[in-house]
Amino acid sequence: MRVNSVRYSPDGKIFRLSNGEILKTHRYSCLGPSDDVIADQSQNAHVTCQNGKAQILPAYCRSDILRVGPRTLRLQIKEIQTEEELAGYHQLEDYHYRGKVLHGRRAPLIVRSEDPLLPRVLGYVELSTAFLMNRARAMLLDSVFHHASGDISWTTWKKATVRKYTNLIVRIARTVVSPEFRGLGIARILVKHAARFARDHWHVGKLKPLFIEITADMLRYVPFVESSGMHYIGDTEGNLARVNEDMAYILKNLERVKAGEILKEESGGIVDLQVSYATRLEQIEEELAVPRERLLDLLLRSPQRLSDENWALLHKIFRLPKPTFIMGLTRASENFVRRRIGERGLPDYYPAQQPLVNVPRLQSPIDVQECTLTLSAPLIRTRSTRKIQQAFGVSREMLTTTLFANINFTIQPGDIVLICGPSGAGKTTLLNLLEGSLNDPQYRPEGMTGNIKVPDSLTVTSLGPLPSSRPLVNAFGRISLDRALFALNVSGLAEAHLYVKRFRELSNGQRYRAMVAKLIASESDIWVADEFCATLDSITANIVSRNLRRCAKQLGITVILAAANWAEFIHELQPNTVVHLRAPWDYRVFSWDTFHAAIHESQILGRSTSRQELEKSGLGELSQDGSHNENR
Repeated sequence: MRVNSVRYSPDGKIFRLSNGEILKTHRYSCLGPSDDVIADQSQNAHVTCQNGKAQILPAYCRSDILRVGPRTLRLQIKEIQTEEELAGYHQLEDYHYRGKVLHGRRAPLIVRSEDPLLPRVLGYVELSTAFLMNRARAMLLDSVFHHASGDISWTTWKKATVRKYTNLIVRIARTVVSPEFRGLGIARILVKHAARFARDHWHVGKLKPLFIEITADMLRYVPFVESSGMHYIGDTEGNLARVNEDMAYILKNLERVKAGEILKEESGGIVDLQVSYATRLEQIEEELAVPRERLLDLLLRSPQRLSDENWALLHKIFRLPKPTFIMGLTRASENFVRRRIGERGLPDYYPAQQPLVNVPRLQSPIDVQECTLTLSAPLIRTRSTRKIQQAFGVSREMLTTTLFANINFTIQPGDIVLICGPSGAGKTTLLNLLEGSLNDPQYRPEGMTGNIKVPDSLTVTSLGPLPSSRPLVNAFGRISLDRALFALNVSGLAEAHLYVKRFRELSNGQRYRAMVAKLIASESDIWVADEFCATLDSITANIVSRNLRRCAKQLGITVILAAANWAEFIHELQPNTVVHLRAPWDYRVFSWDTFHAAIHESQILGRSTSRQELEKSGLGELSQDGSHNENR
């Protein structure tokens, strides 16, 4: 049955079919006029295409999971079906795109969380029709191809083939993740499901897609789609050469154009737009006193010299090349993509700005040997303190405190070390002692005994606030834009509007991520942070810990952290060494494996004191009064 007409209702779409029947679907179903649809009484419907059937009903809905430390988030990736889901989608769309909407056929898939303490919609991916022209795609597809399903084939990807088969490509137009949940891998999950949805549900012009692609500037800095199986195939052409040629002609003949002698208005709206741009370009030339041939160079190399209005205009006119990634949706089309990538000599991975160093930077370990720190406070004599001395027997000797005694541990190059323990155990003091010795090997505060041996010629960066007067992309000192963006993106600050904000204009969680980005952007050998993640919620703490660990291991950085509330993030951080300060006279050094086992044992002991559960867990015997017998 053919679709004759469609109208929208509050619940979705209502289609009138050629046999007079009515078919109701969700709002963004891939169905439109002239489509041939087959529906049954069980709410199953599909569209007949040249190369198979595209499912319309039931709507796409798949389960997935996301692990955040010890916590497992259960997710649904699905088409929008309820008003609540639609509202969540629009809120994210408005936040990221400020009212800019996509045109043509589009299909958003949302990530829905059932956790009552989390937002209902955590992100979405949106599919849309492919652009007709894409140089990178054209060069890849310009080879003999045959697909048995639907008898689809071509020998070259030229004009006639482009017109006939462009709908074999579906485009990922948008991938959006809620700001506080960036860095967990939600985008990767969305891309994976976008491919599954496209394979079975998407269709345009009676063709199901064989390829899925994405083209975006942001992939230049964060090529996250590669982890979902997509391949870099080159950059789009942009329009620099064409615009320069068009503008040169129009500007040279501007008076004749204005007089209507050439390029008359009836020749098309695109000409009107070009004339408008050309007129403005002439004004910018006069205003800035620069020749026209330098305007593009000004846009690319010195954009700060342009006013916001002029920059926006030039940015709108000149479209720069963008990286393109593609993936085959069937075995045959994926094999074709891989073969063509090999034939064209394309790299296995996009050459994005990523650190290349993956070996430890320190040349030798840091050794803490028999370290003891004793601090003495003066007894200030006042009438009140004398009364306290008399009443409680306080003496001068009682103001001398040993913070820790005879501590020994080794920090291997490239290790992550966590100093933990209850408040007041000396974590910050030990961290400060280490940092002081790292910055100055001769550092030895009063009251310290023992030794801290450190390698020569090392650099240290501490976690701390950024300058508040500069935008984030300029707040890391004299480094390249690529490196600054890489640091921000892997820290979970991947929203473009955050790049131009100042540190003081960020939320607390965003500020902390920016401080982590400062560590990543530095070229230091050692990162140091006190009260690590102390002000963050559980999910953000896990995101920060995951990203910091990944980057530290990739860069070969040695990391030394101190934290009291380590339980929130320890499973994502996975430190190589844990120095657990329990009392001034009591500490223990764990490897990650032994500390992980100790956490498990502590949790079991905390959950139950029954003889049966303890014996079942193998943790030992109970004495007659129910206490744990440690003599095992």
